[in-house]
Amino acid sequence: MNNKIVRVAILFAVLLLIKSNAFSQEPSVSPTPEKQEVVAVTNKTPDENVSKSEAPVPTQTPAPAPSPKPDFWHWEKMTGDWDGDRERLKSEGLEMDFKFTQFYQGVAAGGVRRGSEYNAIFETSFKMDLGKMKPSLKFWLLEVHSETRFGGPVLGGTGAINPVNTAALLPASDGSAVSVTSFYFTRLIPKDLAKGDLFAVSFGRFNIIDLIDEDFFAGLGTERFFNVAQVGPLTAARQIPLITNGANLTYIKGGEPRFSFTVLDPNDHSLNPGLKDLFADGVTVSPTFFIPTKHFGKSAKHSFGGAVTTKAYTPFDDIRLINLPGPPRTPVEAQRGSWSLSYAFRQYIVEGERKDGWGFFSQVSISDKDTSPITTFFDFGLGGNGLFKSRPRDEFGISYAYTDLSEVLKDNLNLLTLAGRRPRVEHQFEAFYNFHLTPWLRLTGDLQIIRPTQAIANTAVVPGARLVMIF
Repeated sequence: MNNKIVRVAILFAVLLLIKSNAFSQEPSVSPTPEKQEVVAVTNKTPDENVSKSEAPVPTQTPAPAPSPKPDFWHWEKMTGDWDGDRERLKSEGLEMDFKFTQFYQGVAAGGVRRGSEYNAIFETSFKMDLGKMKPSLKFWLLEVHSETRFGGPVLGGTGAINPVNTAALLPASDGSAVSVTSFYFTRLIPKDLAKGDLFAVSFGRFNIIDLIDEDFFAGLGTERFFNVAQVGPLTAARQIPLITNGANLTYIKGGEPRFSFTVLDPNDHSLNPGLKDLFADGVTVSPTFFIPTKHFGKSAKHSFGGAVTTKAYTPFDDIRLINLPGPPRTPVEAQRGSWSLSYAFRQYIVEGERKDGWGFFSQVSISDKDTSPITTFFDFGLGGNGLFKSRPRDEFGISYAYTDLSEVLKDNLNLLTLAGRRPRVEHQFEAFYNFHLTPWLRLTGDLQIIRPTQAIANTAVVPGARLVMIF
C-alpha cells in the first residue's frame, strides 16, 4: 500500500511538471505595449494666425496594460489567494500556512537489514499580529503550529546512531499522532525600529527544531537535509528536548539576532501539555551569541552557544533524536549538571538578496561524557538556493558529519547485544536537490551514505524522496 501511495504522489508531481512547463521558474507575463511616439506641440504666437485645423494635435501615451494575475501553476499556494481574503486577513494580523509532506526512504545496501518506510506530516501554522487585531496589544505576537504524523516508524536498519529522517520524529516516532508543537506569545520591545534594534521576549510551548533559523542547513527536515545530523549540534540533544515549555529573550540589532537566552523545562512534552509538572525535574538554560559579519565581501555569521541542565541523566537515558545502543551491562549512576558547547559558521559564496544564494557551513560541538551519549560532533558542507540561474528557487545541499560516542557509554555497554564489537565513530554523507516544480509543489531527491556506529553493519546506502504541497 505504501509503495502505491508514493508512486501515485510521484506520478502526480511529474504530470504537474509537464502540464505547467515548470522547467522555467519565471511566471509568464504579457508583453508590454509598444511605446507610442509622442508628437511635440509647437507654441505659436497669435500673429502667425494658424487655424485650429492646421494646429498639430497632441497624442497621449496610452497607459500600460496591467500585468495579468498569476495562473494556478504560478500561485504561491495551491489554493491561491482566496479571492483576496488571504491577503486581507494578513493585513488584519492573521497569516495562515498549511503544508503536507510525504517521504519514502529505504536501505538499498549495507546496514543491518534492508527495508523501506513511508511517512507523512501535515502541518498548520497560524501567526497573529495581535496589535493589528486590537491596538491595545501593539507589539504582541502569537504563533501556533500543529503537526499530524502518518505512516510507519522512522526508517531503521542502518545501524546508525543518527536517524535518517528528522521530520518523521515529530510529534512521535511511529504511527499516527497529533500535537500542537508550538504555542507561544512574543512581546517586542522596540529600541530603535528605524535601525532594526529591539528586544523580543517569548514564552509558551516551543518546538526547538522549528526555532533553528538557518540559511544553509537546519529546518524540520521538510525543506533541506533529511538527517538529524544536519539540523543542529547533536551534543545538545541531552540538555534540550524536542518540544517543551519555557521562555526566551533575544536581542536583535540591525535586524539580526545578536544574543539569546533560553530557559526550558528539560522534559520532552511532545504529546502532552507538560504544565502540571513544569520544571519538576530541573531546568535547562541555554545562552547563544551571534556575530554577523562579512568575509570577502559576502555575508557571514559566527555563533557560540551552550546548554546546561540540572536534571540527572546517564548516557543511556532515552533521546528521541538519537538511536542509542544499549543496554548497559551494569547500572550507571545518574549525574546532574549535563552540559554542551557548540560553534557554527556560515559564509555566503554567491549572494543575492537577503537569504538568497548559497554558501559554506560548519558546526562543531562537544559535551560531557558522564551524561551525554554523543560527546563529539562536527559537520561541514555547502547549501542554499539558486545553483542554476534558470532555476533560482531550487535548493541543494551536500554535507559530511562526524559523530563520536561517550567513552562512558562505550565502556559500559553490554556488547553481547552488538555481537561483541565495540561501537565506532559514525561518518555520514548526505546530498539533496529540491526541485520547485511550482511555487507550491516541491520534489526532493536525497541520498545518504553512512558508515554506522554498529561495527557489525556495513556502509549503508539510503536513497529517499520527499514531496511537499503547500496549501
